[in-house]
Amino acid sequence: MLSRVVLSAAATAAPSLKSAALLGPGVLQATRIFHTGQPGLAPVPPLPEYGGKVRHGLIPEEFFQFLYPKTGVTGPYVLGTGLILYFLSKEIYVITPETISAVSTIGLLVYIIKKYGASVGEFADKLNEQKISQLEEAKQTSMKYIQDAIDLEKSQQALVQKRHYLFDVQRNNIAMALEVTYRERLHRVYKEVKNRLDYHISVQNMMRRKEQEHMINWVEKHVVQSISAQQEKETIAKCISDLKLLAKKAQAQPVL
Repeated sequence: MLSRVVLSAAATAAPSLKSAALLGPGVLQATRIFHTGQPGLAPVPPLPEYGGKVRHGLIPEEFFQFLYPKTGVTGPYVLGTGLILYFLSKEIYVITPETISAVSTIGLLVYIIKKYGASVGEFADKLNEQKISQLEEAKQTSMKYIQDAIDLEKSQQALVQKRHYLFDVQRNNIAMALEVTYRERLHRVYKEVKNRLDYHISVQNMMRRKEQEHMINWVEKHVVQSISAQQEKETIAKCISDLKLLAKKAQAQPVL
């Protein structure tokens, strides 16, 4: 009787399972896309932060979503129950003490997960957040260092692009230095020429003065030599008589 139920359930779900090769992990992950081609240069999509939804603690939600369009809402439950009953009725799977132990272990694991899973998950999330914060800090530090290096490189490139201004300033400085040197030498030449001209003028003035002095001395000497002793006495007598005459005239004039 149980086998007939299982066979009828399997016959009902058979059309929807033709696309699935085996009932196992391939069925559970049928809706997931696996990358089997050659690795490309495209960025790898990030891993999901949280796991997918499951039912009854073990069965993924994708399994039910895969069977819903073909079997309806009760299809996955009928299929699972039918398979279990089929395996038990045909003694494909025999219940042993290990089965009871496995069921107890699975129940205990489910209880532990339901009881302490949230706190363990929060603790793991806290550790993960600490690691992520450390990695983020290292990332920001590295990005800041790289950005500073990029800014420095850009500033250096900007300076290199403006180097023609520096060259122009250096050319102007060199031209001004040459002009200053030229004018200094020109002024030095002017001073030297002026000093030489002043020297020649001073020499000419001195020679003219010496000639004049020599001429005056020569004239005085010859004039003195031309005057005799008799002429000198007559000149002195004449001067004395003129002085006396002037004295008499001065005495004869009435005093006002």
